[in-house]
Amino acid sequence: MLLNWVVGILVVVFILESILDYLNQSRASAPIPANVAHLYDAKERDKSANYGREKYQLGLLSATVMTAITILALTNGWLATLDSWARGITSQPILISLIFIAALSVISQLIEMPFGLYSIFSIEQRYGFNKVTPKTFILDLIKGALVSVLVAGPILALVIWLYNNFTERFWLYGWGLVASFSLFMFMFGTRLILPLFNKLTPLPDGQLRDEIIGYCKTQGYSLTRLFVMDGSKRSTKANAFFSGLGRSKTIVLFDTLIEKLTTKEVVGVLAHEVGHYKRKHTLARFVLSNIQTLAIFALLGWTLRYEELSTALGAKLPSFHLSAITFFILLGPLNLLLGLLNNSLSRRNEFDADQFGANTYSAKALKTALEKISKDSLSNLTPHPAYVAFNYTHPPLDQRLKALS
Repeated sequence: MLLNWVVGILVVVFILESILDYLNQSRASAPIPANVAHLYDAKERDKSANYGREKYQLGLLSATVMTAITILALTNGWLATLDSWARGITSQPILISLIFIAALSVISQLIEMPFGLYSIFSIEQRYGFNKVTPKTFILDLIKGALVSVLVAGPILALVIWLYNNFTERFWLYGWGLVASFSLFMFMFGTRLILPLFNKLTPLPDGQLRDEIIGYCKTQGYSLTRLFVMDGSKRSTKANAFFSGLGRSKTIVLFDTLIEKLTTKEVVGVLAHEVGHYKRKHTLARFVLSNIQTLAIFALLGWTLRYEELSTALGAKLPSFHLSAITFFILLGPLNLLLGLLNNSLSRRNEFDADQFGANTYSAKALKTALEKISKDSLSNLTPHPAYVAFNYTHPPLDQRLKALS
């Protein structure tokens, strides 16, 4: 009975996400709102629509294959077989779980890899975005695996150890561990992990740096860590982001952003990022994320008491890893609802940060920067409202520009 629920939820989530993707793709040729209609001529609109359609088709194929394989693995006892294989290597519970999860991760990555390769080296390449070389792709895989083994592995081992030794209070101790690690990564991840994949260099002296320093002084913002990242190493798309708190706060500008925008437009984007910090969006998002994680750990701790979570997948013995897989699949509908909430709050914060940037620097500079970034990335200017609600962390461009007018 439980297995039927697990499979049913997988199917329902897949259907819902596929409907949302279809609705969004069906809007690719809808009339463009008047305030952004000037961004694309007919040829550019067709290019944007074709780009979106190819990504949609590949995403649908990938999701269909992964969902089908997952259902087959659940209903044919393949996960139980993998569990038995791990138990044949060692009798130590933590090692069994780590071996199982590592093997499942490798299998999943091998299945997904053809889709990723096609996306990068075919779709992104043909539309002029890709800068990833085969060497970079392979190195990223190796580095990602090392980070998983050396960083994620020990954290996961500690979570399992807490479960085995403090079953009743596992949910609280487990959350405390994950929250502490999350805080550490939030504060120092940009400094410790990101440089493994990208080169971060201080913004050099010049007009842009002088303009940024001048703006930050007007806002009482202590500019301690401002870096340029070699985003062009992987893509031509432009971006910027903010991370950390206090003295660890960091603003990272992609080199592609500096290349494609004027000085005032770059500062307009930076003013938006400073707005996130000054309005405490970053802190609020971190706190909310950890509250939600606490609730999930509480549910996990309660449901792990039931051996059926493992035996429903065909296993003869209960295990943390099999029960966790069942739990997180059953959590699918809740994750969709949390996505609605989190994305809604995120879009509200983006509007707020836009207004901060407009009020403290220049609405015009921010508007033209947003237009250039959107046009350069062949964005869909007519996304479906339902798709936006479930998937967009940022408001659609026309809404952002209207709010800045």
